[in-house]
Amino acid sequence: MKILDSFSALSRYAAQRHSVLSDNIANANTPGYKAQDLQPFEDYFSKARQLGAVDTMEAPIVRMETKAVVSPNGNNVSLDEQMLKTAEAKGQHDMALAVYKKTLDIFRLALGRNV
Repeated sequence: MKILDSFSALSRYAAQRHSVLSDNIANANTPGYKAQDLQPFEDYFSKARQLGAVDTMEAPIVRMETKAVVSPNGNNVSLDEQMLKTAEAKGQHDMALAVYKKTLDIFRLALGRNV
């Protein structure tokens, strides 16, 4: 069952990260806006496991370290970088859902139910 907890947490993390990255893209022209990102999943998950709260813990939003040049209006959102990170978050989410589904299929097969 721990595999289900792990990939369920990855799915929630990826969805939350996608939301944060979408906010960055939406504010690409907002003066003074600073892009944000979540801490890496590995840090989030290890902290959640230590606290025993994998099912309920949300990753804190932290300021993103970026190499993007700050524009004259103080905005540091790089659309190229944000789109790459969004694709990464989608890949994590898709992987988590695929593993989750296959694990459930294995359980159904073990119980003798048609998959």
